[in-house]
This record gives sequence, C-alpha cells and structure tokens, in this order.
Amino acid sequence: MIPASVLENLVNKLLIHTDRASLRSSFVELVAELYQFDKAQLFSGGLRGVIPHRGQVIADITMQDLLEPSEPWFLLVKDAGLLTTIETVKINIIPQDEFYIDLYVPLLQGSIVGSVLVLRNVSAEIVDDFIWLNILTAYTNLNRMLYLSAVDPLTGLMNRLAFDRLLSRQAGDVTKSITKYKSTYFAIVDIDFFKRINDEFGHLYGDEVLILLSRAMSEQFRSRDWLFRYGGEEFVIVLLDVSEVDAFSTLERFREKIATMFFPQVGQVTISIGFSRMAQIEPVSSLIDRADNALYYAKNNGRNKVFYYEHLREQNLLNDRIQEITEVELF
Repeated sequence: MIPASVLENLVNKLLIHTDRASLRSSFVELVAELYQFDKAQLFSGGLRGVIPHRGQVIADITMQDLLEPSEPWFLLVKDAGLLTTIETVKINIIPQDEFYIDLYVPLLQGSIVGSVLVLRNVSAEIVDDFIWLNILTAYTNLNRMLYLSAVDPLTGLMNRLAFDRLLSRQAGDVTKSITKYKSTYFAIVDIDFFKRINDEFGHLYGDEVLILLSRAMSEQFRSRDWLFRYGGEEFVIVLLDVSEVDAFSTLERFREKIATMFFPQVGQVTISIGFSRMAQIEPVSSLIDRADNALYYAKNNGRNKVFYYEHLREQNLLNDRIQEITEVELF
C-alpha cells in the first residue's frame, strides 16, 4: 500500500499545470512511475472536442501519439474500445490476457467526450488500485477545469486565453508541416456592422448572432482546424496543412454560407475576412498584423469579402498601416 503522503505528492505533480497538453504529458509520466505500459495514445476529434457530434456515429477520429507529438495525424479506421468509451462516457477496460489490459479514459469537454486517453498493455493490478483511482480522479477533474478555462462560454469556441497559449507555444510546431504545396494559414473574421446590430436590435440578438455564427463555423471547418473567439465580434481561424488555394476557397465558402444564412430578427449578416500564411519563425504579433491589414482592406473595400495579405502586398494595394480607413465606419 502506497502511503497517503506519496499519493499527495503524486497528485500535486498534476496541480502545477496550467494547460491540458502539459497535464496529459505529466499524467502519462506519473502513471509510468507506478505501472508499466507499452504506449500512451490520445484519440481526439481535434481541439474543439467534437466526438461524438450531436449524437451522431463517429465519422472521423484522429490519433496523435502523446509521446511523439510531432508525428502527423492520421485517420483511425476502427477501435471497439474507443467507441464503447465514447458511448458510455465511462472508463473502459479491455483485457489482453491474464496480466495486462488496455485502459480507455474518457476526457470530458463540456458535456461531451472531447478525447480519450488510451494506455496500452497496462498491468492488470491497476484495476482495483485505490492509488490509481485517486490519481485518475484528480486528472479528469483538472482536465475539465483547464478545458473550461480555455473556452468562451457564449460560443463554445476556444477563447483568447487559449489563443495566447497555443499560438505562443506551438507556432513553431504547427508550421513544421510546411511544404512547397501546403502550409498553415491564419485568418481573422469580423462581423460587419456588428455594433449597429447591437444598437438596433439589442445585445440579446447580438449574442444570438455570435452563437449562430460560431455554430456555422464549427460545422464548416475541419475538426483539426483551430477556432477562437478572439474578442467581441472577432474570430480567429488557424487552417492546418492546407494549400493557399484551399485556404482561400475554404474561407470563401464560409463567407458565402454566412451571407446566405437567416438570423432571427436581424435578417442577413455578413462577415469580412483577412488571412495570411504563417511563417516558420515569426512573432505572433507580426502574424496578427498581416491578417488584420487584410481584414481592414476588406472592410474598406465593400465588406463581405475575403482578402489574402500576401496577394495584396504583391499588388501594392496596401501599406503596413492603411491610412484610408480612418474616416470609414468599419464596424
């Protein structure tokens, strides 16, 4: 029996973390101190936690090895243990033989299973271990708290805090996939005349516009893309591993979708989008400035449009700071 003081020290190792990625890594290391296992894996529908999505059968589940986070994502065809864990929202134990099991741990994001941690070939002694139960309880509770701290309560998208953490820590990682044909693109989305919507219809309908737009965004983009409510009526989209043509066409389809939607009481709402290619090494502030310049160009040239910063620069259509916008009502 492990002394209570040892258990307390183990749990305290989890309490120091302020983001879920480091918490997961620490959890795996902690379990490795107590039990032997062959491999740790994280199964997820992406950072938004969309499995299962509104009760539907899982369409795509991506896998990322926790111990090799730079490995590419790929589709998982079938895993009965994974399906059972998601359907029951309970820890699932799959015996491999008399001495070893595979352990599936569901991690909640809100009220749905956002990801599943899988430990392969764990000693079967873990099943009835009081220590394990306490560690697991601490881990799942912390994971949920950190998730809630990173989510915008109105829209359900990642919030500004999550944006700052992800972009500052992983800007280099997300650009490792840059090739001649594919890269990572950063887009800022702004709702046109949103202040007018709030003034004319009230903040309740303004909030409904934000909610419906966020829902459309979640449905339009891939689960692996990063979606943020950046602040107010501004949103950020990070498109991972796409070509320039696909990035533009994806953002253009989203713009068209919003323009054709009906928003109760408000009617038609449009958005403007500016985006830029992420460089392998650059400050996040530079990336934001480029996308922001493209966004302001869209605002100053009719709104309800998508503009790519690099194209605008090539055509000498903007300066680093756009002077003409000062006298135009942008929002």
